[in-house]
Amino acid sequence: MEIDSELFIKILHVNFKFEIVDTDLGKGLKVDPFTAFIYSCVTGAGYLDNPAYPFTPKGIMKVFYSALDYRFVTGIFDNTSLKNTPLNLHKAKKFLFNSDKIIVPVEFDSERELQKILSDFISKQKQPTENFVIQRIEKSKNGNGMEPFLEYLACETIRRDNFIVESQVPLSHSKGSPDFAGYRFNSVSVPFNSVHIFELALIRLGLSRSCVHTSLSNRFIVGEAKTSTTDMKNQLEKYLSTNFFNEAYEIHSSKISPAETVFGLITLDKKYRVVLTPPREKDTFVLPEKQSKYRDWLENYIKYYLIANLTNDEFVTFYQEKNKRKISSSHDVVTFINSLSYEDILTKITEVSYGSV
Repeated sequence: MEIDSELFIKILHVNFKFEIVDTDLGKGLKVDPFTAFIYSCVTGAGYLDNPAYPFTPKGIMKVFYSALDYRFVTGIFDNTSLKNTPLNLHKAKKFLFNSDKIIVPVEFDSERELQKILSDFISKQKQPTENFVIQRIEKSKNGNGMEPFLEYLACETIRRDNFIVESQVPLSHSKGSPDFAGYRFNSVSVPFNSVHIFELALIRLGLSRSCVHTSLSNRFIVGEAKTSTTDMKNQLEKYLSTNFFNEAYEIHSSKISPAETVFGLITLDKKYRVVLTPPREKDTFVLPEKQSKYRDWLENYIKYYLIANLTNDEFVTFYQEKNKRKISSSHDVVTFINSLSYEDILTKITEVSYGSV
């Protein structure tokens, strides 16, 4: 099943009930600004503020290079400062959260063709076009370049089962970056679930999801998405060899069954519904002591997205209130954030939120 613009509309409408609307670019899907932001973060679909380089937050809100490590990649943080936070993006690009958006799939064979399509569209509009989010359908590529779209489908499907989800996951240089992961914690340790991890940085901007507190055990899953091939075995085996994950999933739009009994499968049925088939063998690769270290790191990792609800000035003040000195290195930042409880951070967010953004 090759996902073109027509199938794209059907899949999102069937699974998430997004409203179908007509535009001068073709059929699109009307969504609220938070849904659009989440969609753009995962897929790279761009807000049409510029025909040559539509803006997307995809990839700019990362925190660390790899798991079990606290070295910052330039993203949410730049050395000791908060940089690419949703709050800062909101201040720089007011259109991101100011009104509903329309996600529109656009098919093209070359970048030049795409730019002409978008430039012609912009020139005919009497209003700014930033509220259009462009999903690229790259016909020159095998699978139309739709692997990030499959990542989005996997994230949205899994998060509804009380998981925190993430795409393009920091793991390690030798093992690679999984396309997808899901983290479910016993609510005693982590009082959040059913969100994309970066959504925890959107609290200040008004995004709220109700958490279903659960006594279920900690569970971590991983996945790989493909459109141009059905072979994901080698990548999944690498991820499982970390001994962190309870389950691994192949993500493909038309694959019928997983390659191995230890793999699950996320795919689409004939009615375009997302179907999840769990692996027949689970926990085969888990070593409790290694998974425990990964869990501890993840519990800290979450705190960095929560801290991203603060402005940099608020963060610096928070640090100085607690430590009675100035920040001198990224090590100071890491030590400070890791020492905080979730309640500490949420209390601070509530405190600074009076006065709005």
